[in-house]
Amino acid sequence: MLGMIGDRLKELRQDAGMTQPEFADIAGTTKQYVNQLEKGKNLNPNAKFIEKWAAHFGVRMEWITTGKGPKRAPPPAPAEIEWADVQGFAQAVGLGTGPEAQEYAETHRLKFRADSLARKRLDPSKLAVMYGSGDSMLPRILPGDAILFDTSDTRPRDGHLYVILVPGVGAAGEYQVKRCEILDEVVYFRADNPEGDHEWRKARRMDHMHHPITIVGRVRWIGSWEG
Repeated sequence: MLGMIGDRLKELRQDAGMTQPEFADIAGTTKQYVNQLEKGKNLNPNAKFIEKWAAHFGVRMEWITTGKGPKRAPPPAPAEIEWADVQGFAQAVGLGTGPEAQEYAETHRLKFRADSLARKRLDPSKLAVMYGSGDSMLPRILPGDAILFDTSDTRPRDGHLYVILVPGVGAAGEYQVKRCEILDEVVYFRADNPEGDHEWRKARRMDHMHHPITIVGRVRWIGSWEG
């Protein structure tokens, strides 16, 4: 049986194109010890050395010691991907003229990778998704794009995109997506493509006396189809 262990160790070494000293270094032993094993002269093989060879070459300990079962160790099971639910809204958020706020109701849930959200320090319970409609935010946002926004992030930052609530025909106003612009400490919102919506050809002040704008959340992700 000992000679058979040595035969299998020799097979591993030769398949890897290693010399006996190189093979010995993996386990932290000597060329002489490896030579004795391969010749079947060692009557007390060290289990710790065999474990190190098994781990290095990805083979099963049982195969080395008995020759039974499959040679290769099974690949480690992939870590289970955790998914986080994010509230989705079937209605569109206006890129040009927005839908009335009272339509912000019909819901479903979307799955996002929890680890991806964690890297961005995003809390799924504070996130929501709506879908773009209109062309005033071209080319960054296309009609039908999914727009993920963080309702806990309502501090205006220059150059960032936000879902905003603007006064409209409905009592509650309209939801739209626009880019923040801060000039001389005054906060404005503007369209990326002002020609796409005549109502947004000029930037609007957030603190307008008669038509103030409310930030609903900062846009954190935009999903589009390719082609």
